[in-house]
Amino acid sequence: MLLKTFKGLVGAMDTYTNTYVVYDEKTNEGILIDVADNVDKIYNFTENSRITLKYVVLTHCHGDHTLGIKELKRLYPKVKIIIHKEDARGLTDDEINRCSSIGREPNFTEADLVVRDGDVLEFGETKAQIIHTPGHTKGGICLLIEDALFSGDTLFKGTTGRTDLPTGSRWEMADSVKKLLQLPENTIVYPGHGATTIIGEEK
Repeated sequence: MLLKTFKGLVGAMDTYTNTYVVYDEKTNEGILIDVADNVDKIYNFTENSRITLKYVVLTHCHGDHTLGIKELKRLYPKVKIIIHKEDARGLTDDEINRCSSIGREPNFTEADLVVRDGDVLEFGETKAQIIHTPGHTKGGICLLIEDALFSGDTLFKGTTGRTDLPTGSRWEMADSVKKLLQLPENTIVYPGHGATTIIGEEK
């Protein structure tokens, strides 16, 4: 597994959204995990590195993680947009995705595929396991790829995602975090915002 991280500043937010390009080193087939307002940089990197993007996997439906979908889809019309089935409606519902609340035009985009807990996505010889982690949103997910966890807005360095937004639940968040803390302690955590950490530190 090879990895490239991009940081996009969305609207009036004072924190960056992390976008990850993860690709198979043998085949150069890859996936994009979330896509904020940094599509030009992503496109330049994937083109210069000759990466074939197979999927855009959204950890949840909020606008700061999805604003670049339409532009990316224009550049890569064959790429498949993936989200958990419980967050699919949020992509086309501004009350849930909150695009307008961060000063951006609502990003009404439907997913090409929906996933469920335990599903496995393959790109090249690399596999990504879907872990359903509701709490921040009903359909929040993490992706486990080798010894790396892409945690979206579920788990951050030293804290968890907020639970007071539409479809959020602090009780579900607590259960989701407990599930993630069962992973090996050396698992590297790549969150949707902020710095990386490891499961051992968060335990």
